[in-house]
Amino acid sequence: MDKIRILNLKIPGRHGVYDFEKDHDQIFELDVEMHKQLSGAGESDNLEDTVNYDDAVALITTVFSTKCYSLLEALGEAICSKLLSEYPIEKVIIKIRKPNAPIIEKFDTVEVELVRPV
Repeated sequence: MDKIRILNLKIPGRHGVYDFEKDHDQIFELDVEMHKQLSGAGESDNLEDTVNYDDAVALITTVFSTKCYSLLEALGEAICSKLLSEYPIEKVIIKIRKPNAPIIEKFDTVEVELVRPV
């Protein structure tokens, strides 16, 4: 299956379990992979035969910014559901990273990955 990827999209948000995480924006990083047959777009060279990247990023950003989620899992589920309902895609894989998660130990990032439909 063909894929469209949006990699390392950085969006400010106030998601987290703790109240202090909801008080200030922190930067989250997202990778989104949409599975869709792209041969039609390849043959037609027509935007209507594929997923408009700009529109997809705007949709992801809107879902991301509309509500403060406690869990990255819930946020990812909302984004996956919206993408699958808005675009003719067969599958979506989303990774959401929280590089500044409130963890004392040293780490690069925490990440949740969802695959829908499974």
